[in-house]
Amino acid sequence: MQENVLIQARAGHYAIGAFNVNSHDEIIALAQKAQEMNIPIIMMASMSCARFMGVKHFARFVRMLNDEYTVPIYSHLDHCTDPDLVMQCAEAGFDSVMFDGSPLSFEENARISAELAGKCHRLGVFIEGELGVIAGEEGPVKSKYSQFTDPDAAQRFVEVTGIDSLAVSIGNAHGFYKGEPKLQFELLSQIAGRCALPLVLHGGTGIPDADIRRAISMGIAKVNVGTELRKAYVNALYQYTRENEKGDVRPFIKALRAGVAGAASRYLENFTNPCL
Repeated sequence: MQENVLIQARAGHYAIGAFNVNSHDEIIALAQKAQEMNIPIIMMASMSCARFMGVKHFARFVRMLNDEYTVPIYSHLDHCTDPDLVMQCAEAGFDSVMFDGSPLSFEENARISAELAGKCHRLGVFIEGELGVIAGEEGPVKSKYSQFTDPDAAQRFVEVTGIDSLAVSIGNAHGFYKGEPKLQFELLSQIAGRCALPLVLHGGTGIPDADIRRAISMGIAKVNVGTELRKAYVNALYQYTRENEKGDVRPFIKALRAGVAGAASRYLENFTNPCL
């Protein structure tokens, strides 16, 4: 990133949509939808995706799309608990990376995050940290319960680490919600009051649009979505193979891309409409 677009997003009361992807076709579908809507977008690789696609290939593929499209398209490593993989992605040219030290003690999380932040910044790469525990499962990070982010601890964490954005736990969760999610807006207000940097909301799938817009107006500058895209991908696969036992694979790829783009479009519009 030439500049931290998330700082601009927080100041402008909008958010950048960040989507977990696992294939070239998902990336292309999202890039085309972002171009159509004329808004920036972030392609997120999980730890398993980065290793599956190859960190250099993922970074280069996203950079290549920036030569073809006029909207900014960014690469991001999501929820990484492995400092070595964080640096591999940073050195490969990812625009931003995330070190998730939420399972660690505050001191250990802060120590590793600060060390990685220094290294990433020397490479011109932004880094996201996390404090608190987000319920659900995202790669190697699994928890049945949330541990909300403490505002005072968040302020200390940001000050001692030098990270560029902070993922917060305020009632959000990974995966599909059981019942309607209840974001803790008073808690978010306290965190935002103590932390001026961009805040990140994970677990965007299933949160009501009005709640997302309210969270964005309070300091959320990046919203992560993954489950909804995986559902759209699987549904497109099921529908096409059920109706077409033989034939050209290209219509299937078109259907898959359309399903992913359709799932993302509502989120993109909701994130980028200014919240006044």
